[in-house]
Amino acid sequence: MKERQSKNFLPVVNARKPLAIISIILVLTVLAGLYLSIAWYRYKRMGELQAIQLAQSVGSLLHVEHIAQLYQQADSPESLLVEQSLVQLVEVTDPIYYAYILQRNNGSISITVDSSDADSDTSLPANRSCSETIEINSKPFDTGESVVTGPLPTPCGNWIRVLVPIFDSNEKVVAVLGLSYSASEWHTNLLKKMIPDVLMVILLIALVITLFNLLRENLKYKQAEQSRQESERSKSVFFSHIPGMAYRCKDDQKWTMEFVSEGCFDLTGYRVEDFFSDDLDNRVTFKDIISPEYSETLRNEWNRVLPQRKWFRAEYEIVTKTGERKWVLELGQGIYDDDGNVEALEGVILDYTDRKKKERQIEYLREHDFLTGLYNRNYMEQEKRRLDQPEYLPLSVAICDIDGLRVINDAYGTQEGDYLILKTAQLLRNCLEGEYVIGHTGSGEFLILLPNTDSQAADLLTAKIKSSIESYNRCNTDSLYDISVSIGHSTKEVETQELQNVTAEADENMRRRKMLNQNSSHSAIVSSIMATLYAKSQETEEHGQRLGRLSTMIGRAMGLSQTELDDLQLLSKLHDIGKVIVDNQILNKPEKLSREEWKIMRQHSEIGYRIAVSMPQLKHIAEYILYHHERWDGTGYPEGLKGERIPIASRILSVADAFDAMTNDRVYRRAIPIEDAIKEIKHNAGTQFDPNIAELFVRLVAENPEMLFNDNPEDNES
Repeated sequence: MKERQSKNFLPVVNARKPLAIISIILVLTVLAGLYLSIAWYRYKRMGELQAIQLAQSVGSLLHVEHIAQLYQQADSPESLLVEQSLVQLVEVTDPIYYAYILQRNNGSISITVDSSDADSDTSLPANRSCSETIEINSKPFDTGESVVTGPLPTPCGNWIRVLVPIFDSNEKVVAVLGLSYSASEWHTNLLKKMIPDVLMVILLIALVITLFNLLRENLKYKQAEQSRQESERSKSVFFSHIPGMAYRCKDDQKWTMEFVSEGCFDLTGYRVEDFFSDDLDNRVTFKDIISPEYSETLRNEWNRVLPQRKWFRAEYEIVTKTGERKWVLELGQGIYDDDGNVEALEGVILDYTDRKKKERQIEYLREHDFLTGLYNRNYMEQEKRRLDQPEYLPLSVAICDIDGLRVINDAYGTQEGDYLILKTAQLLRNCLEGEYVIGHTGSGEFLILLPNTDSQAADLLTAKIKSSIESYNRCNTDSLYDISVSIGHSTKEVETQELQNVTAEADENMRRRKMLNQNSSHSAIVSSIMATLYAKSQETEEHGQRLGRLSTMIGRAMGLSQTELDDLQLLSKLHDIGKVIVDNQILNKPEKLSREEWKIMRQHSEIGYRIAVSMPQLKHIAEYILYHHERWDGTGYPEGLKGERIPIASRILSVADAFDAMTNDRVYRRAIPIEDAIKEIKHNAGTQFDPNIAELFVRLVAENPEMLFNDNPEDNES
């Protein structure tokens, strides 16, 4: 009776086994489908965000003022510069097939410049006949939001487009940057990103089914053994199709292999038998393949996940048998015994090199400037935030700008200007050492961040850059490519200073230097004003150069900063700028001026002040011009300031100007000997002149008599 019941019971159990397997498979399929759907959406969103970030990075490099003029001046230098940037983008970025600028005029949206001249395997010719969906193109203009479209069919093919608005300084959308991606390549890349997730799901399903089979077949030893052998055969077949290497290894220091799939040869260059050689000295362990700098990190990660029975996931580099370095992605897990001890490690290792290469390419484009290869404006802003910490103080900021670049672009074309930018970038980079960070922030301007660098060290770097450029110009046979730059710097000394203000001060110092540079358009303003003065009076350019030399000599001896020395140079040129308003007859009168004429003449310092204060480039020296005829004893004009209330720059100029006036011919008298002029300076110390400055000047002249006869204006440069 019992035997019959047992025989009847077995078919019932056997009948239920397929149902259980089907149920488990259905549940796992639903869960796997849900997981893969979520993963697909995540990778799709990541791809869209990366495309938008790349487009925004490119858009930030395009000059808004250039783009705003594209609609009216299609063949302007600005249009060619923007077009060249788009062409370079398509040529160096594999996924992008076409780049273009959309602009709206009277409600109509059209392409004003594109990358149709791109010479790349991944570029397509411009196809302006491909119809653009008006609604999609209008959205960035109307909302100011970036748009990533779905696949849009056109006569040119199916494309996914990324549309990013470009704003002017008033946050108004002036144009839209469009990037076209092949829809098929876009989805192929998404599918490639899904490979690790698909493999992980397949492995998990295979593991669950295998465990279920092992439990089910555990009723009979023979059936269990047969099931195990079948599982091994299935595993071998499955792993043979994996684009990488499957493994089982010990949890020891060398990760000694117990099983490796045939894919190990394609991945590592080692064959299966190399991992199981009887010669222990020649046996390969997995630690031998891992690039040494990653070994400790991987061991720490395994130690973290094994106690928690979590999946292991890591990206790292291996070194193949031939010495080639490859990036790999490893997905693994621990295998535990009944007591919870780790028996082994199992997983797969996939070749990740191509994906890493593309990730690095995109990362490079986000951070670097197309033309120079230096960091771009966005990256430099990030670096400013990173370095704005107490451990990097003092933090110096230097701004370097190429003089006369716009003239080169207008006269010879943007290609010549780009060459000048590229050579300047190379010279600047060669001058930098240590942790200095340099970026090309637009047109001919460069930003240099100097952590743990005080003002004196920044001065030395500035001098090094100047010397390097001068050496280059001396060796350069084509004067068209002579380089002239203006550099300004400032230093954050204490934590309470705002780095934004330090950067603004560096920019202002750079613009002051431009006023002294003959190749700068800023200097043209000074030259134009002074040319008028030279034509009206007996004032000469040589007088300004002599004053600059003498004033700088005094200022250096007093320990003035480079910015203060630059102000002295500019003041030496422009202190008498107010005389352009004074009548010629008064300026050139050989006899003594009448009281009324002298009253008019005394107004030139106030007139000069009003001229300077009205010009942003000269505003910072306006007060020095106003007070350069004040006297130490308070009897000067226009306000009768006394002693140290007079700005130090005005006091220095007062001594230098008096000496130069006495030792050079004037319309109203002849020059006197240098010895007599020195006596006059001594005699008027404490009344007309600051006594300390007068004493210092007399000593410097005695020690450096050659300074009185050097008329080389280049010697005035710091």
